[in-house]
Amino acid sequence: MSASPRLTLAAALAVVLTSASLVPVFDGPGWALRVLGAVAVVGGSGALARRVGLPRLVQPLAALIVLAGYVCAAFARPTLAFGVLPGTDTLRLLGRTIGAGLVDVEQLAPPVPTSPGLVLLAVLGVGVIAVVVDALAVTLRRAAVAGLPLLLLFAVPAAVLPGGLGWWPFAVGAAGWLGLLLADGTDTLTRWGAPPHSGSGAGPAPDDPAAGRVGRRIGAAALGVAVVVPALVPGLDSRLLGDGLGGGGPGGSQTTTTYNPILELGGQLRLPEPGRLLLTYRTDDPAPDYLRLTTLDRFDEDTGWSSSELSADPREDAVQRGIPAPEDTSLAPAGAVTTTIDIAKVDGPWLPTPAEPREIDVRGPWRWDAESSTVFSARTTLGEVEGTYTVQSRRSRPDPELLRRTSDAPEEITEVYAERPTLSSYVGQLLAETVAGAGTDYDRVAAIQALFRDRSNGFRYAHDTSVEGFDQPDALERFLRGQRGFCEQYSSAMAAMVRGLGIPARVAVGFTPGSRRADGSYAVTTSDAHAWPEVWFSGAGWVRFEPTPRTSSQVTTPGYTVPPVQAPEPDAPDPATGAAPAPAESGAPGSPGAQDRGDDLAGGATDGGSGQGRRIVGLAFAALVPLLLLAVPALLHAARRRRQWSSPTPLVAWEQVREDAADVGHRWRPADSPRAAADQLADSRSLDAPGRAALERLALGAERARYARPGAAGSGAGGSLLADARTVRAGLLADASRAQRWIARLAPPSTLRRVSGRLGTGTADVLDGLDAAVGAVAGRLRHPRRRGPA
Repeated sequence: MSASPRLTLAAALAVVLTSASLVPVFDGPGWALRVLGAVAVVGGSGALARRVGLPRLVQPLAALIVLAGYVCAAFARPTLAFGVLPGTDTLRLLGRTIGAGLVDVEQLAPPVPTSPGLVLLAVLGVGVIAVVVDALAVTLRRAAVAGLPLLLLFAVPAAVLPGGLGWWPFAVGAAGWLGLLLADGTDTLTRWGAPPHSGSGAGPAPDDPAAGRVGRRIGAAALGVAVVVPALVPGLDSRLLGDGLGGGGPGGSQTTTTYNPILELGGQLRLPEPGRLLLTYRTDDPAPDYLRLTTLDRFDEDTGWSSSELSADPREDAVQRGIPAPEDTSLAPAGAVTTTIDIAKVDGPWLPTPAEPREIDVRGPWRWDAESSTVFSARTTLGEVEGTYTVQSRRSRPDPELLRRTSDAPEEITEVYAERPTLSSYVGQLLAETVAGAGTDYDRVAAIQALFRDRSNGFRYAHDTSVEGFDQPDALERFLRGQRGFCEQYSSAMAAMVRGLGIPARVAVGFTPGSRRADGSYAVTTSDAHAWPEVWFSGAGWVRFEPTPRTSSQVTTPGYTVPPVQAPEPDAPDPATGAAPAPAESGAPGSPGAQDRGDDLAGGATDGGSGQGRRIVGLAFAALVPLLLLAVPALLHAARRRRQWSSPTPLVAWEQVREDAADVGHRWRPADSPRAAADQLADSRSLDAPGRAALERLALGAERARYARPGAAGSGAGGSLLADARTVRAGLLADASRAQRWIARLAPPSTLRRVSGRLGTGTADVLDGLDAAVGAVAGRLRHPRRRGPA
């Protein structure tokens, strides 16, 4: 294989291996084939462009054009004229797909679904990086610098994954980059003939094959880079590699990335598998209530509902230590309930429990977040729960008169749950008409529930998730006008309207009670997935309401939520004739939660900033890292210059001229004397008169320092040497192209080569020692010493 195809393949392979960092970001492998296709078309187009002899600057442009064609074919094929020509419809479709992907980036926490928008963003990002790597490593022959864009593929996942990226994705990517360096070095070496080796014969020594040495070196260097690089870049050590534990240890904080459970459980709860068993349970409650997974407490009319961050102290918040009673719930009549739950086939970071758990007997690192009333884990999932677990809970049955006498909520509740959302004029007018005449907060909330449940108002339950306008920015108004939706829309709409009155509200997600079986246990299936609003009342705490007009035996309307004259028996089911609920698609009003927050190492409380804000900070950090890395060569160059000029001599000045010329692309002839080299530089570069004169003085000084008798050559004044060197550098930069000037300032090739050479020499020395040790051990094992006669 010739040099250019070999380097092209090595560059593409380096991008592919580095793309392994995206594996923990996506929930499934659906993104991988299209990303690999993008890398393949970029590598193929680059190889073809070089084969036909396109100019260097045109080759990356050709690769970008081919990448754009691949994107159109992969994501907008129906809009292509004759199957190949894009048009305005193609641009509009791609724009909408990218827009949906950007919304998902803002709303979703990893692992994210393989939606077209997110996959398109991944294809564009990896494809552009492949173009840059191919241009640097193959076209410009700067394989070492190609590691910078590859590092960007690590920085983005490391910024959005709260537990860090992990060791192996980084080691695999580092091996890809080192393989690219090896291919580049092999190509360079082949220009000088076959590499020498010790021993006789045509091949390497049989006891230490060259392939084995290369494999050991790449593996050891990859692991070394994985350890050294994060230690050298501040802040990358914990974000890039993670702690390997998935959460806090003893004495620390524990966090988890939480998502909207409707999205997290989407593959398990969504049709076409209605009725699939998820869990079973036994309870001494004669009329079991809903099982809660978690709650969504942040609302935005454009993006819908999302959860705030979860946090827990492993020492204080382990559920095995008991769960403290919530404040201000002592006035509501309640009874004790025991529930034993057996997980069948459901996964996720939330533990299903009745609404007010007090004690939970479960094995594993499960924590309690009091703000969201959620049992969660950062280190295990429901799929790893062995056997059954038992929940001792409190079943409240508040009285409507108690709810009417409720006082103002405490400040810590109103700050989070009672912030009035920005509602459209239509929603605001409908809300005012609905609560007109209601004298108390309870009556206003009950009136909003009646708006949805009273069939005379025209609201109907939808049996599918394809409700028009569900994922639009004005989804709330569209739903209220269309009067058709499913449980997530009804619960989201009611909770938003309750907050519009300044009353604390949130959305809970979990399961309806399920179906009672002949043995007295209850079965919860995919048909029992549900969402409902909860409203806070002093003296009662969080109170469940049920606005969904679903004709199903599993949906229950609490008797305390309707006027007494219309109230059914407590928790009596609605007439049962309907079909199963269908959870929301991506982009539903119950939008995914943000990343969880954790306490500091002392176990104290942390800032409760939104997950969206943390993701923005993380992305900004990811963008800052490459900029800092880009500045490293210039800083090293400046430090070398300062150190060298601390003792100015004619040879130091001449060396600076040689490096400045090399930085703008000049090739020196090794056999030339300083004076001949100066003449050749002056002829090839359009230096002005001062520049030529300064160059001649520096060349003459270097010749005298090299060839004159010791002490006979004048050393020259340091100030004049520095002034002449600066004059020559200014002339060289003025004659160079704009690209060469930027390269000379930001990534001086002379410094990169020097640093690369020293690192390579040091690495080679270390790996030579490793080779010797491995070879010695292998030789001892293959040829053990024979003991002589006693």
